[in-house]
Order: sequence, then structure tokens, then C-alpha cells
Amino acid sequence: MKYNASHIMGAIFAVPIALVTGFISMNFFHFDMWIDSLIIAAGYFGAYLPVQITTGNKYLQEMGVTKQEYKYIRKQIKIAEPKIKQLLIQYKKVRSVTDFKNVNEINKLARTIFKTVQRNPGKFFSVDSFFFSHLDNTVNLLDQFLYLSRMPHKTAEDKQLLYNARLTLEELKRTLQADLKALNSSDFHQMKVEIDLASLQRQTTEPYTTQTSTQSLDYQHQTPVNFKRSKQYEQITERNDN
Repeated sequence: MKYNASHIMGAIFAVPIALVTGFISMNFFHFDMWIDSLIIAAGYFGAYLPVQITTGNKYLQEMGVTKQEYKYIRKQIKIAEPKIKQLLIQYKKVRSVTDFKNVNEINKLARTIFKTVQRNPGKFFSVDSFFFSHLDNTVNLLDQFLYLSRMPHKTAEDKQLLYNARLTLEELKRTLQADLKALNSSDFHQMKVEIDLASLQRQTTEPYTTQTSTQSLDYQHQTPVNFKRSKQYEQITERNDN
């Protein structure tokens, strides 16, 4: 996440300053070693904290969340990460083409939502139900369904239960699709606004362009004026020719 880059930025500025501070302290003031260590630490944190706080707050403003919200979202992402990995393991349990398609589509939807929120934590609250319930339900039901579908000697009741589980997985897949739509709704709205602005700008410039091109065409289609040569000019030309 971008916020983690603030720690790197702070360290990049703080390390050279700490080294210069320590060099000056050891070579010019000749303090004891423990005092030099304190001066180096003070130089490091004195440069690190302002840079880290400034860049961190900038990233939080860009993401549209507070520091407390960011910590909460990061915690939920860490909780969801092993569940996303568990979905990938389900490929090993697939025994039919239909089940493979369902597992593949569910994985794509879940990983897309997870990665999008991981890159942009500000979108977490538009799909918080995915992290709190939808992901858990999908992972648990898919795991049980694939496990029981491989069991031999299934009764008619067992087959009916597996059929109902498959229908429920289809419903959960549609739920994940709705989560993804809600996640991208703001981006599509922003794109629509950009398209409308571009269309409006094009409409305002088209009349001027059309008028200019029409005037140019009228000028090009004007026939040149043929001036009649005077009789005196013709007589002078005939004399020169003779």
C-alpha cells in the first residue's frame, strides 16, 4: 500500500542525516560513545518522523481515509488474505469441468475485489460485506461441496443436497459480482463524467470549426476575375511581335 511507502521515504532522508550527525559528533566534539549513539538516534528520528508523518498524511488524504480507518482496513485485509489463498487450493479438488468453471469464476471475482481494496483502501466501505460475510460463506461452502462431491456411494438425499449446494454457489457468485459492481461504480461514474465533459467541449468547438471551414470553401470556389486587355495594350503587343 502507498502508506507503507511513507516509512521508506522517512528512512531514506533519515539515514544520511543520522550518519552526518554521528560523524560530526565523533570527530569534532569527542563525546563518549553512548552520547554519540544518542545523538545519532536523535538525528535519525528527528529527520524520520516529520517526513514519515507528512508523506503518510498525504497518502491517507489521497485514499480518503483516516489513520484509524486505515489501520482497521489493513487488519481486515490481513484476515481475508488466507481465505483468498484457500480459494486457490480448491483447484486441486475439482473433478468436473462445471466445477472448474465455478471455482475459476469465484476465484477471479474474489481476488479482483481483494486486490482492488488492497491497492485503494478507501473503497473498503463500499464492499465491507464481502470481507465480513460473503467471502467466508463462499470459502466454507465451496470447500465442503468439493470435498463431499468426491465421496463415493452417495444416496439420493446426498445428491439432492449437493445439487442445492451448487445452486447456492451460483447465488454466491452473483453476490460477488454485485460486490464487484459496487466496488467499481464510482470509477464508472467518474468515467461517465469525463465522457460528458469531452462531448460538451466538442459540441462547443464544432460550430466555430464548421463556420471556418465553410468560409474557406467559399473562398476556394470563387472564380477568378478575367480582366479585358485594352486595345492600346493589344496594339503594343502586335508591334513588338512584328
